[in-house]
Amino acid sequence: MSNPLFLLIVLAFVIFYWVYYCDGRKRANRAGWQALPTREQYLAQHPDALVDDQITCHHCHHRDLQPQGLVHLADFRHQYVCPHCRQVLFRTQ
Repeated sequence: MSNPLFLLIVLAFVIFYWVYYCDGRKRANRAGWQALPTREQYLAQHPDALVDDQITCHHCHHRDLQPQGLVHLADFRHQYVCPHCRQVLFRTQ
């Protein structure tokens, strides 16, 4: 345990774990994520957002929506964001 490199690696791992997997961070984002409509609810609210079997942004009608993980990139909960106007549109799980 006297190896400073080993302690530095362990410290880096602990910080990485705390930043990406900390439950407090998950709870903060969870409420906003659950307030978003699901994909089906989004299409029901905005039927004109489905063009040629592709979902578009109802604000600017941009077609290339980007999925983003809620807490980190590998999160199974996604929110879809329009890269053009940066509106968060709907969520999937």
